[in-house]
Amino acid sequence: MKVLVIGDVIIDKYIYGTSERLSPEAPVPVVKHLREVETLGGAGLVYENLKSLGVDVTLMESDHGYRSVKTRVICDGHYVTRIDDDKRASGNAVLADVLSNDFSQYEYVILSDYDKGVLDNAKEIIAHINTFGCKVIVDPKEHANHYINAWLIKPNYSEFTKFGFISWQGNIITTNAGNNIVATIDNTDYDIPVEAVEVSDVTGAGDCFLAAFVYGLTKQYNHKKCLELAVRGSREAVKHVGTYILTVTDIEDTIVFTNGVFDILHIGHLKLLSHAKTLGNRLVVGINSDSSVKRLKGDLRPINDESTRKESLLMLGFVDEVIVFEEDTPLETITILEPNIIVKGGDYIPATVVGNHLATVVIFPTVEGHSTTKIINYKEENTL
Repeated sequence: MKVLVIGDVIIDKYIYGTSERLSPEAPVPVVKHLREVETLGGAGLVYENLKSLGVDVTLMESDHGYRSVKTRVICDGHYVTRIDDDKRASGNAVLADVLSNDFSQYEYVILSDYDKGVLDNAKEIIAHINTFGCKVIVDPKEHANHYINAWLIKPNYSEFTKFGFISWQGNIITTNAGNNIVATIDNTDYDIPVEAVEVSDVTGAGDCFLAAFVYGLTKQYNHKKCLELAVRGSREAVKHVGTYILTVTDIEDTIVFTNGVFDILHIGHLKLLSHAKTLGNRLVVGINSDSSVKRLKGDLRPINDESTRKESLLMLGFVDEVIVFEEDTPLETITILEPNIIVKGGDYIPATVVGNHLATVVIFPTVEGHSTTKIINYKEENTL
């Protein structure tokens, strides 16, 4: 699915520095300049986030170079001041550009309005884009009447009350509504809780929210999941000072799977599992049931029953879930789970790993001298 972004592109400039003294002229810090960073903000930040998330996205640059610059001075991790150099684009020139374009290739068109001129004629722009069957999604800065016939609108709570969105009849997402995200999409109401997080900087949080939501739409997820991804995106953004660009792992669970008997845990197991966890944010371990182990390794195995093996693995901080499977291989479990990555030890090659056609296979080097069989044999020899 192709996505187009139209709106006010802002240049976010960050000047980072440090300070050890106050100025003698005024009670302000003397900032020693360390570095400067420039990134796209506004509509540009929505575009950059969608691109980072792997969406087929285009930014329609219709401001003809009239871009506002927001310069933020950050000293020792804290904001000192912001300097705005506002420039206003010609709304009529933008409208002329839009009316001369064919939008039939796009499934979604995002209008990111920062009230810098690009979307002064939003009503006419929406009407034209609608003739191509696109779904128009708006991040507003004006009265609701300005965006009539948009498919979905996303005001924050202040905009919701100030600009008359309380009477909006179409799809709407309201952010910052207490502790929840409140939405109505296709006549279904949603109330998505937002967990508290330590906030470092709210810059771009709304743009990250919107990008993550649209990412979900392009994946054809249901609307509830799209909203949950959007919440994750905005929560991740506010953890960072300065403009933040999302990655898929910020909003999606990257599921890592490995499997085995795990009869007697040893250092080789622990190193493999610890490494596997670093590859994603959810580690699922499949273990053979007791009956499966007996079929594969004989009547004397397992040493520890499946409930003990499962409990032992779950006590490790890096294991999120343990699944006991009855079959001789975990293929059915892998098919249902749909992991992104499968991790196996160094005695495998990717082509021989069960489920290699369903996920990326990562081989972790074997830790020499450590195996369950070796431990059992050693015990038997010394017992005799």
